[in-house]
Amino acid sequence: MGWGAGWLRCLGCGSERIVNTSIEDVIAEFNSQEVIELTQQLIRIPSFLWHESEIGNWIADWMQQRGFLVEIQTVPLRDGRVTHQAIGTLKGDGYGPSLMLCGHTDTSDWGGRPFREEQWTHNPFSGDIVDGYLYGLGAINMKAGVASILMAAELVRRSGIKLRGDLIVGCVVAETGGGVGALHLIEEGLRPDYCVVAEAGNLDVGVISVGYVQGKARIKGEFKHRVPYINPIEKITRVINALSPSYQQLPSITDGGWLRYAAHPLLPGFPAMAVRNIEHFQDTTTLTFDLRIVPGMTEESVREDMTRLLDQMGHEDTDFRYELIIPQSPQQPNMPAREATSIESPLVSELVNAHQTVTGHFPVIGAGHRIGATADTCHFKGVGITCVEYGPGHIPIWPMVDERIEIAQIVTATRVLARTAASLCTTLKAE
Repeated sequence: MGWGAGWLRCLGCGSERIVNTSIEDVIAEFNSQEVIELTQQLIRIPSFLWHESEIGNWIADWMQQRGFLVEIQTVPLRDGRVTHQAIGTLKGDGYGPSLMLCGHTDTSDWGGRPFREEQWTHNPFSGDIVDGYLYGLGAINMKAGVASILMAAELVRRSGIKLRGDLIVGCVVAETGGGVGALHLIEEGLRPDYCVVAEAGNLDVGVISVGYVQGKARIKGEFKHRVPYINPIEKITRVINALSPSYQQLPSITDGGWLRYAAHPLLPGFPAMAVRNIEHFQDTTTLTFDLRIVPGMTEESVREDMTRLLDQMGHEDTDFRYELIIPQSPQQPNMPAREATSIESPLVSELVNAHQTVTGHFPVIGAGHRIGATADTCHFKGVGITCVEYGPGHIPIWPMVDERIEIAQIVTATRVLARTAASLCTTLKAE
């Protein structure tokens, strides 16, 4: 499906746009090795959560060298430190909608190192390529996605296409820390009309995702030897038993459970939760939990529901004393659950069209491959930005030893996102 020069109607949105056939030529001539090497370069720069200034500055330099208008944002962290994120813009003439392609630069870590690092057969920072897969920490989550948005925007720039709306590339920090970078970007006032977050979704169009409420239940007991005492380890087993088996759907309060919610048709199997950690010291045992929530649930509603559950345990056992801590730390906010983006949105229409053109088939639309996962989309949707998730990477299990991504998906995502951007950002706003 080619785009002719001159005036064309935007599929699915009823607006007019000016397109330039040179975008077709640039995408066709695009050397896929560029985005592969870019992904490797990003992997070779360690960027653990809260420690992302080096990669932020590197990305800023990469965009600046190519003529993007670049801003390096200093992001204050809640422990008093700072980190940095890079935002690049290709300016439009102001007569069309703006689009942000967004990805996060932080990688998943466990105690400041890769998951089970001793079991890796590839250096986590090598970017090795074997049998069509690229290996490295962040390969899936989500340096391939960041590379694809950078290269997609670069292809649009090379085309010389006349942009009506701004095309923005947001490389934000601390998504795995509750979306601190995305929240900072919002606080700074950036409000594009549309946003694609390039999370690893197996090239599905993610119009909805769960949120999460993470917190701690702290049980107080006594600390004694050789005599009877109130053991908080024993007490906390009641809490564990009251929570469902790990990541199995919790019954609603109307079905005999303790949570208030209405099941969402696009998020079957949720809400669900798991106990993530247990710590004990002297007279205190602390349980850390992760609850994946559906639209209609909030941090406050979960706090109320858990308080009611724990209070009931206290009524049944006068030795049961607890403290509920939500969120789990002052540094890491929770991620809200937002309603689905309409499939009638011009963003969804253009993304589907681009995917069909590049791959020859219709994409999955819904929660898709990422069902149960969260993303910065929740924060952008919360301020009225039309937002979806679309990015490279099939995740067979998480977390991963030898994290890897199929190279073909990185290339496909780049081409799809370039077409989507070229289409949306050349649309004239309806009068």
